[in-house]
Amino acid sequence: MNPYFVGILVPVAVSLLLRKRRKAQRMRGVPVEVGGEPGYAVRNYRFEQPVETHWEGVSTLADLFEQSCKEYVYMPLLGTRKLISRETEAAPGGRSFEKLHLGEYEWKCYAECFKSVCNFSSGLIRVGHQKNERVAIFAETRAEWQIGLQVFFFTLSFYR
Repeated sequence: MNPYFVGILVPVAVSLLLRKRRKAQRMRGVPVEVGGEPGYAVRNYRFEQPVETHWEGVSTLADLFEQSCKEYVYMPLLGTRKLISRETEAAPGGRSFEKLHLGEYEWKCYAECFKSVCNFSSGLIRVGHQKNERVAIFAETRAEWQIGLQVFFFTLSFYR
């Protein structure tokens, strides 16, 4: 048998066997019994109990965001990069790929993001958004999308 053939075949076979074995061992979530209404709950296999925050009295995502903004006021939270140029490159097979050249990150700190969330929330309420109404967010992986998401958690806490 050709030694080159064995040198290629053995590592490939071993890596395929190990990959299948790792997939079988990997657990993402496990079903757990929880009190309250009957239903099906799945948790991360590493945590038997719900994960709790280290802040007393924080029970909602809005509270968690607000507390984080109070504690990490001037720390960077969301970073964006400006588009410098766009380049389209032809690839074999008739496909084209778009390359983006981006600038340096510009960061918004927790305080700036909290102010944006408060302003956006106030605006939603001012234009007549009601409790249990649906809203859609259309944004391409931008910091504004995350701010909009926090707005809806935050606005819901105003309706209580």
